[in-house]
Amino acid sequence: RWAATRGISSQEKAYSDAVEELIENRDIVVGMTKKAVSQSWGDPDLVEVAGNPLYGNERWQYKTYVSSSEGYKKELRVIYFEAGRVAGWEKYE
Repeated sequence: RWAATRGISSQEKAYSDAVEELIENRDIVVGMTKKAVSQSWGDPDLVEVAGNPLYGNERWQYKTYVSSSEGYKKELRVIYFEAGRVAGWEKYE
């Protein structure tokens, strides 16, 4: 980053500042690419493809544990991609 801000590096930024901040905070947003989601949340536990894989319509599942007032609870997070970008997500306990 330091080199890029001073024009020393010819490498362009992969993401906007907002997306980079989301990745650092392990968060996602509608419109985010699959690569950015992987960098933010890691590799999914399960990937399901809808239709032709060329179109990038997928559903990614993550199984994780989150803290609550009663201790840790298992949570299933599902991200929906359309044309290779986040279209929405859900969380299940």
